[in-house]
Amino acid sequence: MYRVDTDEQVQQQIDTLPAGALAAFAELRTALEVNPWAGEPINDNNPDGPVRTMTFGRHHDGVAAYLILDNQRRVDLLQITWFG
Repeated sequence: MYRVDTDEQVQQQIDTLPAGALAAFAELRTALEVNPWAGEPINDNNPDGPVRTMTFGRHHDGVAAYLILDNQRRVDLLQITWFG
């Protein structure tokens, strides 16, 4: 299992998610705790890079960018965006 961390800026982004997005975000957090490498690399030229993205929401209305720190079994959320 990985620990998912947020900083103050990302927490503010989470706090502004609409109520309908919160369950999807909770599912995203669980997915990141279990298998963060399932996300897409942010840079196609570095497919094994630790900075990745993963969509969430019924219609993939949200996207999370994050950094995987494997040696610490930690995922740092970098940005949460909701388009819905």
